[in-house]
Amino acid sequence: MNHPKGTDIVRRARHLALFTLLGALLAPGAAALPDDQQQPIYIESDRAERDGQKGIMRYEGDVRLRQGSLNIRAESLVVHTDANRQVERVVAEGTPAHFEQQPDVDDQPVAAQANTIRYDVASERLELQTNARIVQGNATMSGNRIDYDMASEILKAEGDTESDSPRIEMVLPPQSDRAEQD
Repeated sequence: MNHPKGTDIVRRARHLALFTLLGALLAPGAAALPDDQQQPIYIESDRAERDGQKGIMRYEGDVRLRQGSLNIRAESLVVHTDANRQVERVVAEGTPAHFEQQPDVDDQPVAAQANTIRYDVASERLELQTNARIVQGNATMSGNRIDYDMASEILKAEGDTESDSPRIEMVLPPQSDRAEQD
């Protein structure tokens, strides 16, 4: 006997449970180690160019940014600053670019990669565009685009209907693996 409506409800409940669980796994990423933003920013690259009028620093060639537990590796990196020279936004590009940060002393690092990573410091938004992937412990999510609003802990992901993998993919470890990680 076929129960399409019941099957649809179960499928929606599973998706909601998976997103809730993934959100719980990534929620600690909303805040980095407490003193990360108080640490100096170190950037290494092959070339750098500054436009003081626009508040933009552009770094090219094997770029590495480090601030406390935050590490970004990319082929190019653009840092946007405000009038007070405070970092507003960082845009990293690569094939792929990499972002890693330890959310808390007791948590595993959150690692992300995408061809374009945009981190808006003021709004606490992390956007991963093209070949996006987030990993924490054994939990992963991948898709064409992942947007994570760290302040409100809202995660949105989408696939690319014009690619060989048009859907998002999520892998959650068995409950016993998650308990061991905590």
